[in-house]
Amino acid sequence: MLSFKKYLISESIRQGLPHITTMTHGQTSNLIKSGKIHLSDVTEKTDGMTHVMGHDENGFYTQSSGSGSEKMRKPEDYQERAKRRAKETGKDYDPTGPNAFAHVHKILQNNKPLQKHLETQHKTSKSDVKIRGEVFYKPLSRPSEEKKGEVKFVGTSYDPSHMGSVGKYVIHSKLPENHHVDTAHFTKNMSTSELNFDDDKVEHKGGHVDVSKEAENFGKLNHSLINSRTTKTNKQQKMAEVGKMNAIQKRVSKKVDTFVKNSGAKPKWGSGSEGLVVHPSKSNADAPRFKVTSDAFRAFKADPKNKEGFKKRNVGI
Repeated sequence: MLSFKKYLISESIRQGLPHITTMTHGQTSNLIKSGKIHLSDVTEKTDGMTHVMGHDENGFYTQSSGSGSEKMRKPEDYQERAKRRAKETGKDYDPTGPNAFAHVHKILQNNKPLQKHLETQHKTSKSDVKIRGEVFYKPLSRPSEEKKGEVKFVGTSYDPSHMGSVGKYVIHSKLPENHHVDTAHFTKNMSTSELNFDDDKVEHKGGHVDVSKEAENFGKLNHSLINSRTTKTNKQQKMAEVGKMNAIQKRVSKKVDTFVKNSGAKPKWGSGSEGLVVHPSKSNADAPRFKVTSDAFRAFKADPKNKEGFKKRNVGI
């Protein structure tokens, strides 16, 4: 397994995770206000299809990136909604995404231990039980160009031996809405030969980055001017102040980037990785999440021939 050698903190089109240098004034303030950026809670950034499964008063349901707020109760709901949306938007119906999510729904619905667990959780909590994650759907993968025997989802190479015959369901362990989920229990007791469960936890050297100097400099900025509406009279002065903030963000980004390079984190499921996600620590819960992108994935995104495919990475939209 190859270790990460180079990183670039970046934003994700899918989840809107910011690059430090593109954070808003408020996000930057929350990130560095304590003078330390803690990098203890770090997870793998995955190349799967965004997915939700749950159980409410009407039973089991799933949701995808293309189902909106609608809850899909049976596999064919995905095709029906996609056809309806195609008529509403005037776009051609593409069955790729709906068929994939319908297949995943069917597998999960036929998973008796999973269904019993979700139903019990709902009865105990008397509320809507919801779990969010991503699915590696092998039928939509392609052979990896980097390593023989591996497959690719979007731009990352994975070892398929870590997956079931249809794929893998990765539960996002650090999302607040998944706080009730025992990921180890899912992996051990609810994985099937078709679709196995896993989490996105990664081993790494934790710690913090000292940004006390940057926090001090940030405190001296004209914050009211930065957050004010741009007018003809204040435009030049405001741009200068924003420029100072951008310079601080770049210094912070460089420090965090250096720390992550030395963290010892390794790709979890194969020779490649999309990157890492840094989550807020308990000591600074207001800090924004942000993404750390591997060099390989950054190069993939930068290649013009991959641009359109990257935009369509969430099949089913």
